[in-house]
Amino acid sequence: MILRRLAIALRKQDWFTVVIETLIVVFGVFIGLQVNNWNEARQERIETHSLLERLERDFEQQLALTESGIARQLLYLEVTDRLITGIRAGQLDEDFLASDLALVDSIGSLPAPSAAFEELVSTGRMRLIRNAVLRDELYRYDSYTGFLYLQFSQVAEPVAELSRVIIRAKTLELTGQPSQRFEQLGRVEAIDHAVLLEDRDIMDALQSAYITQDNTHLILIALRARIERILDLLAEERGEAGP
Repeated sequence: MILRRLAIALRKQDWFTVVIETLIVVFGVFIGLQVNNWNEARQERIETHSLLERLERDFEQQLALTESGIARQLLYLEVTDRLITGIRAGQLDEDFLASDLALVDSIGSLPAPSAAFEELVSTGRMRLIRNAVLRDELYRYDSYTGFLYLQFSQVAEPVAELSRVIIRAKTLELTGQPSQRFEQLGRVEAIDHAVLLEDRDIMDALQSAYITQDNTHLILIALRARIERILDLLAEERGEAGP
């Protein structure tokens, strides 16, 4: 309709009408573009908000797992320390001996890379995170945890070696029936104190395991600091992105 009126005005050389109709067309196109841009910006804000919420939930879970890992690692260090001290003194702590032997060849697990971040990268939506520092921290965390995850079996090898040698001091309780609970798995019927006190391989393995457990504790503390830094940056990003 507008184009028809514009064509008639041009034939009649009605320049005033031509200008008005042209302005109406231009204004209509401009409004349409603005509405489209507004809708796209609104959709991007919604997507960004959802993305940041998911990242925040993911890293809060990572923090909880890391805190739990630190607590377990402190327990394993205490157990290993008590056994080493007892063997050196030639006097094992009978109150803790059975539980210590059940835990000493353990190591805390390390958190895996963030699934939310990996999805973000694979779908090409990193552009939605405007904070360059946050992006860098996410990439560094993913690279570091990925490396640790791949190297975990090597990191844990001294603890695995301890498990292989300390079995010499244990006589397992055999019932002929499969365990019904994890607490029943590997239960000990008797402990050979002489083997614990005299087998040099066990002492060497205990000391190597202690170093590994201590190193794992330090790694977990470093990971906790990284996660807390990322959560702080995510909170800032969410505040800037708005509701």
